Amino acid sequence: MAFFSSGCSLSWTSPSLPKLMAEDSWLPMTKEEGSWAGSLLMLGGSLGPLISTNFQSRFGCKKALQGNSLILLLGWIVLGAANSKLEIYIGRFLQGIAVAVFFNLIPMYMGEISEKNLRPAMATLSEVFVSGGYMLEYVIGPYVSYRTLALISGLLPLISFVLLLWIPDSPHYLLMKGSSEEAARSFCWLRGFEKETRTEEFDELRNSLQEHENKQGSLIEIVKVPVNRRAFFIANGLLFFQQFSGINVVLFYAQPIFMLTGAEFSSSVSAMIVGAVQTISACFTPLLANKFGFKRPLLASAIGMAVAQGLLGLYFYCGLKGYDLSFYSFVPVSCLVLYILVYCLGFGPLPWAVMGEMFSPQVKSLASSISTSFCFFLAFLITKFFSNLSDSIGTFAAFWLFSGFCLLALIFVICFVPNTRGMSLEEIQDLLNEKISLTRQRNSSTKGYLPLPQE
Repeated sequence: MAFFSSGCSLSWTSPSLPKLMAEDSWLPMTKEEGSWAGSLLMLGGSLGPLISTNFQSRFGCKKALQGNSLILLLGWIVLGAANSKLEIYIGRFLQGIAVAVFFNLIPMYMGEISEKNLRPAMATLSEVFVSGGYMLEYVIGPYVSYRTLALISGLLPLISFVLLLWIPDSPHYLLMKGSSEEAARSFCWLRGFEKETRTEEFDELRNSLQEHENKQGSLIEIVKVPVNRRAFFIANGLLFFQQFSGINVVLFYAQPIFMLTGAEFSSSVSAMIVGAVQTISACFTPLLANKFGFKRPLLASAIGMAVAQGLLGLYFYCGLKGYDLSFYSFVPVSCLVLYILVYCLGFGPLPWAVMGEMFSPQVKSLASSISTSFCFFLAFLITKFFSNLSDSIGTFAAFWLFSGFCLLALIFVICFVPNTRGMSLEEIQDLLNEKISLTRQRNSSTKGYLPLPQE
């Protein structure tokens, strides 16, 4: 539910900005002011994870998520009750803090409570719920008033807060705080075991935490330790290309983009089509991740996004040159459907999943927070200045620029992202530390790695 409400916050601009920027708007906004309303969520998101790190360390993911649900609720209240542009900006900034904290903490919490064999699928499920939030805004947003949409969307973080009351703290957090008995009860509740049941999995968790006890990572350790530096480079590289693929431009401005195309579909219906494709395709991502790992879906995703953005840019270019495009009115919808489809199967959820398995336990909390803040700051720059960029170089050139970044993403994945399918977290750390080679035995079992020669 937390990710569902995050999806609503991220896509609120698509149905709402056209209303605010209309001539008969109750609070008329210029194009520049609309770009601030769209991008301030991302600016708030660049600060949220850094703020939440200490709170999560002291009180655990569960309580941090509950407090964050209230921040998101406050953001919706401010947004819904707004009577000025400044109040809208404040509401969006608060929403950004909350959304980014959800993106930072939920994968961490899921990683702490998930069984080993379910971890890849659980890591990629986030896109399903985020897509559901997008779809809700796309479906009801164009047909209800500004305040009604804020009221409906504001119920979701409240529901999230209530549901979290029944979920225990993670055994990982409780063991770190020295509450072994409470950790055992939490573990049994999560696994559906009888109370006081002892398992090898719980013993391994306790032994692992004892091994890393009092080893708290720092920024210096991220930069100076080679394995941490490589993980940080790969994770942030993927997040960089995720944002520079243009995803938040497409999702934030889906409805205005379709207005620009003059397509036969109404802009609101076209946005619904995109949202439906996003939701459906996201449901297949966990299956693909389990079958193929992360690298191959990332490669296919980069190629598909480059093609879709390139064709969309070509459509805008031909329209600018005065060509008759009435016969090709299906092109913008088709391109965005293709883009959303391949994005949700690869560069949407997988950079977050890769980040979750790359970092060592000592630096995971800090490195994940920095990476999430970096991602949201990039998203702020792109959503804020997309309208300025498209005005300066043309909408067609902006989409061609995104297409070029997708091709660079393809090269990055080929050169730097290892295939970690079938590896344990310890083996991934060995791979990054060059204790095992990137060359793997190509068989169905995914077992066996070629050792590097020892000096």
